[in-house]
Amino acid sequence: MPLLPVDPQTLLMLFTALPLVALLLWVFARHCGVAIGLLLAVPVWSVAVDGQTAGLDLGVRLYPADVLTACAVCVAAARLPRRDVRARSGLLPALVLVALAGWSTLRGVAAFGLEAAGNDARVYFWHFLAFTLYVATLPADASLNRVVRRAWLASAAAYALLSLAGWLGRGLHSLTTHVAVDGVTVDPRPVPAGAALVIAQGALLLLCPPVPDRSPSGSSESDGRRAARRGVLAVPAALLLIVLVVLLQHRTVWVAAVAMGVGWWLLRPARAGQRMTSAMAAGVVLAFAALLYLIGAFGTVGASLTDSFNEAQGSRSSFVWRVLGWQELLNASRSTVQWLLGSPFGSGYERSIAGGLATVSPHDYYLHLMLRLGTVGLAALLVLYVLVWCRLGRGPDGNLVLRLVIIGQLVLFVAYSAPPEQAVLLGWCLWQARLSEAEAARPPSPAGIGMPAPPEERQALPATTVPGPAPVRNGGDATDALPARAGARWPGGDGSRGG
Repeated sequence: MPLLPVDPQTLLMLFTALPLVALLLWVFARHCGVAIGLLLAVPVWSVAVDGQTAGLDLGVRLYPADVLTACAVCVAAARLPRRDVRARSGLLPALVLVALAGWSTLRGVAAFGLEAAGNDARVYFWHFLAFTLYVATLPADASLNRVVRRAWLASAAAYALLSLAGWLGRGLHSLTTHVAVDGVTVDPRPVPAGAALVIAQGALLLLCPPVPDRSPSGSSESDGRRAARRGVLAVPAALLLIVLVVLLQHRTVWVAAVAMGVGWWLLRPARAGQRMTSAMAAGVVLAFAALLYLIGAFGTVGASLTDSFNEAQGSRSSFVWRVLGWQELLNASRSTVQWLLGSPFGSGYERSIAGGLATVSPHDYYLHLMLRLGTVGLAALLVLYVLVWCRLGRGPDGNLVLRLVIIGQLVLFVAYSAPPEQAVLLGWCLWQARLSEAEAARPPSPAGIGMPAPPEERQALPATTVPGPAPVRNGGDATDALPARAGARWPGGDGSRGG
């Protein structure tokens, strides 16, 4: 019998990992900006190296995202009891999903082993739910709007650079072209669909006004300067990102981008005639692009896009392949408990498509969720998005961008399972919805109470004053001409007189 249950190298790595995990827990608990950066950096790194590398093998391979998931779950679980009932009510559907995922994981481990159940559950369920709960339970005084916006734009820029690097190395090819690297056929698209959606959402964040920063350190003057700088650089950068999304040829992301654009056109506050003007401008741009395409101005790039578009309409397109697989999975026999609570993780997704055997995930998150968490889990996800949508609608106009990213997510879930980075945006929406709900429930305070006064009005009058007419301020009313009392202060002092 060996002296140690594992080899010395694994044991040394385990003891080295413990201080690192403790450091990560401290970062997740005290430095949310760094934690969000790590959550978004891991998917970018996975795309850059074409797959993650296991950090530790304890019978089950642990990846960096698994360690971040454990830290996110621990910190979110510690924060949940400190929230009031109203704040926790918005997270109830997410907690139902966590409970169902835990039950399905335990059943999968008992039936198929830890490795099979863990590989099935970790990315699209545990990573996604853990990242969502962590961001959603962040303190309300955190400047999360600015942090997530900058981190997301940095991720979009990283994916854009990876796309350019991929095209420089392999060339820009149609989706139907078979590209071989070292004798292995690879996807001609340099980044996956989840990364393309991040780029499209980055363009949306650049074009739409930011969510109001609730940090007390913000000032209207600095916000105005930042808005001016954004106005100069945001539109060209957003147009560049949109061009990259088109060239990446992920058709589902095309539909998601169009859905977000239509949502912006319908939901944004607009004066009379503005919607019609913007619709006419979009029509002119599309007509001009169609004219350039007809005269062959796009060259080989236009031919590649045409091939990808025609492939989507063919009888052997990837979408038809997905639909046939969905039908096979739905027609499979299952018990009433499996319909309600799903089959255990690790039970597989075998189905026959056009005479071939497929074992990959269903490529539809709604179906994926129903197969593993049942109709109860699917209903919980839909209720979660409905609650977020309704609560964001009661907030300021800056919440519009969050409602639009929800549209993009819901469209992507039709053809793909949930990428972990989208959980950061969903958690951001839950966090913002919590703040909007709290502000809506807060009783309005009298005008001037507790509000800072302008600099010229902040000095208090002397303790003893000579009775007489009080100085009339610019824009004052009849109450400003009343005699001053001893010890009186202007608004902004002790709040004894409203402005």
